[in-house]
Amino acid sequence: MDDELNDDVPQLLEIDDLPEAGPSTHHERPKVPITLITGYLGAGKSTLLEYILTADHGYRIAVCMNDFGDTTDIEARSLTLFDPNTRSQSTSFLSLPNGCLCCSVKDLGIAAIEEMVASQAGGVDWVVVELTGVANPAPIAKSFWANEEMGDLMLDGVICVVDSRNVLKAGSKKLSYIQQLAGPANECQRQVASADVILLNKVDLVTAPMLDEVERVVRGINSTLRIHRTERSKLDLRNLFGVRAFSTNTEPDEPNRGQSQNPLEHVHDVVDRHEGEHVHTDITTVLIPLPTLSAHQFTQLNAFLECLLWEGKLPACSSTDQTPLETVPEMEILRTKGYIRIEDGRTFILQGVTDIFELKQLSKENEDTQRAHREGGKVVFIGRGVTLGLHSALEEYIGIEALV
Repeated sequence: MDDELNDDVPQLLEIDDLPEAGPSTHHERPKVPITLITGYLGAGKSTLLEYILTADHGYRIAVCMNDFGDTTDIEARSLTLFDPNTRSQSTSFLSLPNGCLCCSVKDLGIAAIEEMVASQAGGVDWVVVELTGVANPAPIAKSFWANEEMGDLMLDGVICVVDSRNVLKAGSKKLSYIQQLAGPANECQRQVASADVILLNKVDLVTAPMLDEVERVVRGINSTLRIHRTERSKLDLRNLFGVRAFSTNTEPDEPNRGQSQNPLEHVHDVVDRHEGEHVHTDITTVLIPLPTLSAHQFTQLNAFLECLLWEGKLPACSSTDQTPLETVPEMEILRTKGYIRIEDGRTFILQGVTDIFELKQLSKENEDTQRAHREGGKVVFIGRGVTLGLHSALEEYIGIEALV
């Protein structure tokens, strides 16, 4: 015991003596974009994944399926992946002729996917992750987005596949898909609300009026969506990749060049703020136009978002320092988006998933973006119960007059 107590104290290094991190540092490796695929059971997710795995598209894509089996009719050598948390062989994947990888990451997390990407000598252009048919994508998207700063993956977007044929099917004891979309909050609605792109699939099996009705209901939930009508889930992959839905860089990257990078450009408020008949349990979109804000108003907006998203409360007013807070248990915010123009010329992009959000300033050199936001801005909330005074509460708290 005495010998242990008399051990020399280890010599501490000055900070200046520590070696600098080199290019091999984990967080400095090029980030690989990741796309989440969601959709109700039978919508066509597996068909989409099969298309990605077999089509000659030229991308090296790692497709992480919730569970794959004999449906993959491709001869390939089996490989194994070690879970970095347990160092056990837990994930297998197939190397396919078109350069893609097919793997099963059931019950594994972000670390396992990053390990798979890092293990590929030839590199990976993209990662696609299939979610279960009953999963709520919002918490999963939040995990990937929150990990982005220090991880090797960069969340690009959430794709939801919708079955056009079955949404209007009648005669079932269960609610039809369209009834679930139009009714009280449920996982079908949450999948649409959390998505950035919708594949309205099996359009060859329904009439044009039916398709229009489905699209109307879908946009009633999430009016920021890009919608593509597909047969057998086939479409140009440039419509799936390069969405940059969680990026504040508005300059589009290939292969999505030419598409609008402002998802709020054509968004309209799908809820009449003066109409009291809207069902509070529905998941829908509320858009709040904003004028150009003063620095103080911008600070108030940030405080409002913190209170709403972190604490689940609505600030009642901004007239006193002792502002009473109103808890809104019926409210569930799934996505938050927006852009904000400040009087000093700065422009900020707002992105949020469930209870986390980021306000990031746009670069000055992006003249096109600056011109696009010269008339002020807007904030969009997608979720359940967003009609419960959210519009007027935000205007009152940051001190602006209603623009609509």
